[in-house]
Amino acid sequence: MRCPSGICSIVALACLSACVLQQVDGAVYLRAQAPLESAAKPPAHAVPLPKSATQYYGSVHVGTPPQEFRVVFDTGSGQLVIPGSKCDDAACKSHRQFVSEKSTSAVQIGWADDPTKPLASGEDRDTKSLVLVGTDVSGEFVRDKICLGTKDELCGVGDFVALLEEADAPFADLAFDGVMGLSPTSPDAKEFNLLQSLLAKRKHAMFGVYLAATSSSVSAGGELIMGGFRKERMAEELFWAPVSAEGSWQVSVDDITINGEPLKMCAKGGCEAGVDTGSSLVLLPGNILGSIMSKLDLGDDCSKIDKSRPPKIGFMVKGHALELHMEDYIEQTEDGCELLLASANGNGKGPNLILGYPFLRRFYTVFDHGESRIGFALAKHAPLEKPAALDSDVAAIPLVGLRA
Repeated sequence: MRCPSGICSIVALACLSACVLQQVDGAVYLRAQAPLESAAKPPAHAVPLPKSATQYYGSVHVGTPPQEFRVVFDTGSGQLVIPGSKCDDAACKSHRQFVSEKSTSAVQIGWADDPTKPLASGEDRDTKSLVLVGTDVSGEFVRDKICLGTKDELCGVGDFVALLEEADAPFADLAFDGVMGLSPTSPDAKEFNLLQSLLAKRKHAMFGVYLAATSSSVSAGGELIMGGFRKERMAEELFWAPVSAEGSWQVSVDDITINGEPLKMCAKGGCEAGVDTGSSLVLLPGNILGSIMSKLDLGDDCSKIDKSRPPKIGFMVKGHALELHMEDYIEQTEDGCELLLASANGNGKGPNLILGYPFLRRFYTVFDHGESRIGFALAKHAPLEKPAALDSDVAAIPLVGLRA
């Protein structure tokens, strides 16, 4: 999807972002929805953010001994992609690069369709073609140990892509190094799928995502729990919805509501919504977005909002209204407001709705790979004084939230 430049003439939309990989017809694309925090800037995640974060990243360790990388954890893609040491581009050099020679467990892989066969000396090898924001780049395949958690509580062996080239724009200025896909499937062999590698033998093949609420007094961030979830982050019991398309993290939405009033915009059979940890906006088809804008009737600077009854946008899933409050999707600015909704430029394949960061900040979300379902509960944003201990094979990954 391309970076949306606007919604309509009455709302100024700041082009927000989190960049992630998207698989379309065999090629991999980078979904970019905004300018990102520059890697050259001082660490901004310690500074309170008056507005919502536009990217979240955490750490992954690759190789023996471990090499650390900052990655976006993306439910919309299914493989790990990080810069490799063979990449001489400035964008690669400004980030951490994986050095195979420094890992005693690294195995060079020649072909994606033979993902466990070591590359013999002198043999030809395939390269992975990626299209990143319209720019062709490429990488080669490596197999190695991959670990998550502050103490590497969760480890597995998997294949990944070590990039050989990266374009300066936008990669040189990104605060993170790469992307770790958490989709149930991968574009190549199953050995590239890290959910399989990390969770296949665990008691709970699931992961939970918490994103902190937007606040002027609290640093943005969050937490990814791999192998379970943190119940203390939920203000209610989980409501489970079945995955509606095999190999994805999407659910059926029966209708969309404004303050409980159905818009009746989803055709018979409902809309399909991707729950996306790599999208900074909520994306909707143009006709649905237009109807929402008409119902909201914000005015040129959001001055027409009925503050006695702030509008809530709801997504009806299996009889449950998953509602976004006004502060979830509207941000006040000196010039008026910014809307964290945008038009989806879909290709007719995959979900027609994308529930990104505004939705995930409102709802603690659990992705259950073992049962092919997604759980939602209102997030509890109060500080955790004494969080319960996690099982020994469950990893907690702190997420850093940044905004350009």
